[in-house]
Formats: sequence, structure tokens, C-alpha cells
Amino acid sequence: MKLKKRWLIAAIVLAVFSILATQISSVRATFSDMHAAMILLRLETEIMQKTPAGRYYESLFWKHNDEVIEITREYPEHRVEFSRITRMFVPELEALLNGKGDSVYITPKHIENLKAELAWFASVGSPALREDIEREQQRFPLDQFIGMTMSEAQDFVNSSWTPASIIDKSLVPDSNGKWAYYVHNGVYFEYPSSYNLQISESQEDSIYLIPSTGMPDYWNPCVIRVRILNIPSAEKDKYNPRSGYSPENVLWEAKIQNAEFPGIDFAAIIPDYPVSHIHSFQYNDTNQIAVRMSVYVYKNSETTSSLGYSEPSSQRYEYFQHMMESLRIQ
Repeated sequence: MKLKKRWLIAAIVLAVFSILATQISSVRATFSDMHAAMILLRLETEIMQKTPAGRYYESLFWKHNDEVIEITREYPEHRVEFSRITRMFVPELEALLNGKGDSVYITPKHIENLKAELAWFASVGSPALREDIEREQQRFPLDQFIGMTMSEAQDFVNSSWTPASIIDKSLVPDSNGKWAYYVHNGVYFEYPSSYNLQISESQEDSIYLIPSTGMPDYWNPCVIRVRILNIPSAEKDKYNPRSGYSPENVLWEAKIQNAEFPGIDFAAIIPDYPVSHIHSFQYNDTNQIAVRMSVYVYKNSETTSSLGYSEPSSQRYEYFQHMMESLRIQ
């Protein structure tokens, strides 16, 4: 399944940017072992998004996510090796997440395998990917983590990491700092100012918005992908994500009332898969520009039930509703 493949592919960033698989990467994965997949998803939401260092490396993940997908399409045989290496860290990660990180250690075998995986991605990746891998290894040489507990390594990264220069956000006037705005390919949209914005390195039409701090808990903040595409009117239907789901897996769909960018939004699930989605597809006929937005919702009993139709237009996914309504040609 294409979506499942994407999540397996994206997990590669555990090796590409994770110095010790705790704080260095946003990890997204699906394996036949769904327990392992859920541990990796918890890593992102419970650890990565809670500290400045973690949020930096999550943004770095999304910067290179699209290229990593292309690499694994080109080298499908490497997925088995990456899956093996990723699984090596799952017991230690689970212990860290469950408050027992001081009882599990990083071994020479962990580091040996991680270094080999980093070297492989550097050898097949773009100059930008290679430069980021080399820079992060200089920042935190891997061998220094051998013998540390997972908790010690986590604390060391958090205390030693220094931020890069901060990019100022453009705040929406009269929004009391709640919303920021961005213009890409002639399209204006607003997004929560508490999110970080990251443009894909390899696909300039893709923008990722990553939860940071200061958001209401009831928002259930999730990663958002925005794609702004130039598409002829005759071809727009094939780019609509609704066509990729079976009717029984679509929870609801509705029309978007935006004069410049009309379209649809809908929520969908994939059975036996730890992620659901809220999608939108909007199209401006005059300029032949399509905007696709997706919210990646990590499923549990609470979030699955929250995907009911009333939610996106009320409070929990207010930010997504606002983004759809804010679209306009600039």
C-alpha cells in the first residue's frame, strides 16, 4: 500500500538524523510489528516536540523527507537493512518513553550500525542531505554516546544543543499573535504562529508545518503538509486525494466555501494503521493552482473518535479550518 510504504520510508530518518534515536529525528514508521511503529510515533509526540533540540531535528526531518522517499524508491532493497537497524533501538526507546531510560544503555553495536546507515545515506543523497548529516555528526560525534544510558544521552543532547538563527515569522495583523502568514507560488495562507514552517529541500511545492509550543491542548496539534501545485484544469481531479480512499474508509467529506479557492475537505482512516488523515483539496480555476493540505493524525481511541464531522469546524482542528478559509491569490 502506497501510504504504508511512505511511513516505512520516512522512518529512515531515525538513522539519517538520529544521533542516538532519542532526540535527533522525527520518526515515522510502519512495520508488520505495530507495537514498534507506535513506539516510534510516541517518540515524536512525547519527546521530539517537547524541547528546542527535538523540534529542530523534527524540522530537519521534514526538510529532507521527500528526498528520503525518493532514495528508498530507488534502493528498495535497503529497506530491510534499515528496518533491522531501527528495530535495534525500539526496546531502549520504549524504556525511555516509559520513564525507565536510566536502565538501558547505548552499546557499541548500536553506534556501529547507526554510523554505517548514516554513511550509506550520505553516499546516495543530495549535497544538501550529505551536508546536514555531516554537520550533525560534527555537532554530536556518535562514539561519545557509547556507554551512556538513554536518559543520560537525552539530557546531554538537550543541554549541549545550541539553536541556529531564528527566522522571524510574519504575523497576521490584529490576530493577537495567534496566526502567521506565508506566501508561496503566489498563494497566501495563514497558519498557527506556534508552528514552525519548513520547506522541503527536494520538492519546493511542499511546505511542512510542525507543532512547537504555546498551542491549546484541545487542538491536538499535528504535522500539516501544504502542497501548492500548478495544474491544468483538465488534470485537477487526478490530484485530488479523495480518489485514493475507498468509500468505507472516508468518515465524512464537505465542501469548502472559499470564493477564490473552493474545494472539499474530508477525514479518512486506514484500517490497522496508526495514522489517520484530514485532507483538503482546493483549486483556483483562473490561475490553475491547486492547494492540497493534509493533517497527519496519530490514532488512538480519543483521536479516532475526534475525527467526527463537527470537530474540524469547531475547536479541535480549528487551525486546519482556518488555513482552508485563509487561502487566496496574492
